Amino acid sequence: MKIKLVALDLDGTALRSDNTLSAAVAQSIERTAERGIEIVAASGRPYCSMPQSVLDLKGVNYVISSNGAAIHDSTGKRIQETPMLESEIIKLLDLTKEYDLVWEAFIDGATFTDNRYLKDPMKYGCTEAYISYVQNSRGGLDDMRGYIYENRRILDSVEYVCVERELREMVRAVLEENLKETYITSSSENFVEFMHKNATKSNAVKWLCNHLNIPLAQTAACGNADNDADMIACAGIKAAVGNASKSCMAAANIILPPNDSDGVVELLNKI
Repeated sequence: MKIKLVALDLDGTALRSDNTLSAAVAQSIERTAERGIEIVAASGRPYCSMPQSVLDLKGVNYVISSNGAAIHDSTGKRIQETPMLESEIIKLLDLTKEYDLVWEAFIDGATFTDNRYLKDPMKYGCTEAYISYVQNSRGGLDDMRGYIYENRRILDSVEYVCVERELREMVRAVLEENLKETYITSSSENFVEFMHKNATKSNAVKWLCNHLNIPLAQTAACGNADNDADMIACAGIKAAVGNASKSCMAAANIILPPNDSDGVVELLNKI
């Protein structure tokens, strides 16, 4: 069946590990779009920190941001949103009050983070290639928990950063047990991310398919992390790059070369 929409994750998928978009991937995306196929950037990033190199590509008319909490059109207008529930935010803060976690919050396409992370990203697992991205795309605050509470009615998503694996997984398990209206996922090893239970990349792709009158079977999706698995599973063509997580690989029926080898070019060429 003819593919009419392709949803591509960015970090670790369409982008290389040095946070750049290669010329080969950019050209392949634009060639695919010229054939009338919708290219959708589907990222865990908030809209404000989407790479300009991606937004400038001809044919990228829609952006899924914050893991599906919002969808933007080519003008940057937010055309769909699914904010977190206030009751879940209050519960989350109560359940984590005894732990000294580094928090981030996404609000209306912008990101605010704990000053500790902003000042020394590598201490919290950030790679050298992403230091500039982190420090230039976020506002820094000392009291992130207070900020999250103050904005509890308008949050796209929140996340904590924790390099201590045992603590990170223990807190996540507690929250998964108690937050029944929240989607919990991870875009990289040290992050645990929280959205409304309906704010997933897969639901965002389904919304766009309905908006554009495209059957879900005529879509393709590609990603590399746990937060991409549901999007891949729902697509007609299910692809993962070779550097993908186990859950992402399990959802795919096509395994491409890794992101640093421009694996998505192979997918777009097939389409």
